[in-house]
Amino acid sequence: MGHAASEHTGDVGHQTESDASWDPELVPGPRGRTRRPEPDCPVEVALAAVSGRWATLVLRELMGGPRGFTELRGLLPELSAKVLSERLRMLEERGLVAVERRRGFPVRTRYALTGAGLALRPLLVQLYATGEALQRLTGALPAERDQSAH
Repeated sequence: MGHAASEHTGDVGHQTESDASWDPELVPGPRGRTRRPEPDCPVEVALAAVSGRWATLVLRELMGGPRGFTELRGLLPELSAKVLSERLRMLEERGLVAVERRRGFPVRTRYALTGAGLALRPLLVQLYATGEALQRLTGALPAERDQSAH
């Protein structure tokens, strides 16, 4: 005699790939056919690549080409040097940013996107467009900053 909660009845089935109707646009391949976040799911990989505060802005600035540390600091003036260093190191560890250190005094460091980093461009463009659409649809548009006051 089995435990009632663990017995399989005909009306309750386990969700498997074979009984699911996957939207082929949302889930074009088998790695996305999961019922929980998996590290090899392409959506999870893409989200992990751009996750972290300031990561998308650092990536955005590097989309324009290689930049030095001081140049990045000038483009993102509210980002502290410490956090910028941490974000660049994180993006390098993720394989999205390559670092070139030039000899001399002082040592010059340039940061450039790798092929994987450049591949994020369409995602960043779409995230921006989707964010704008969500703001419009939910009525959560932030007040436009008055540039004439500056």
